Amino acid sequence: MLGLNKNKTKVVEDESIRDKSKFVVVGFTVMILSFLLFFIGEIYTSLKLSKQSSLIQGTGDVQVQADKIILEMAKAGKNVNQAEYAYIQEIMKFMSPSEFQNFKNSISGMASQFNVQINSLNESKPEKLGKKYSINFIEYQFLSTFENLTLLKNKISETEFKVNIIEEVILRENPKSKKVLTNGKIGVYVFAGKEKLLKEKKNIIDQFKKEEENKESSK
Repeated sequence: MLGLNKNKTKVVEDESIRDKSKFVVVGFTVMILSFLLFFIGEIYTSLKLSKQSSLIQGTGDVQVQADKIILEMAKAGKNVNQAEYAYIQEIMKFMSPSEFQNFKNSISGMASQFNVQINSLNESKPEKLGKKYSINFIEYQFLSTFENLTLLKNKISETEFKVNIIEEVILRENPKSKKVLTNGKIGVYVFAGKEKLLKEKKNIIDQFKKEEENKESSK
């Protein structure tokens, strides 16, 4: 009787272990599905799920499965971070609202540097680019020699931001004058949420900047 009871106990324990193994496999599968759907998108997700499904079906060792899936998650996470950093680098070329105001104010100093007289310098209605971005405009009228006007525009173009002269009309001040009267509009790409985004992504930015610095120092 005692022997039979021991055998029954062993059977119950074995079934319990198998049930737990199934639970772990299902748990890891759900976790990976959620991770990939959130970070990578439908196309990339479908590829990853297919690969992970074959890993789960191809081995009976739950620990091996777990190790492989975690490794895939790490690789996917690195790819996501790289893509996010590339996006942040593009956002850095947009001005925040405060940077736009600083840029507009800096034009007066640059104009003075090249002896360009500013007759007017005003903001006009921005053009919305979706919900997050816009092109902000600065309308201007300058009076200067053509050479000095060219020097001023070259100086403005040195900015690291996305800035374009949308339209410009240059006329001689009068038939006898060496100066030209210039009317134009500068378009500046602005992202209102830039400062918030950079604050939220500070860790990623610092990580990749450190990697870039290390690469430069190793050259």
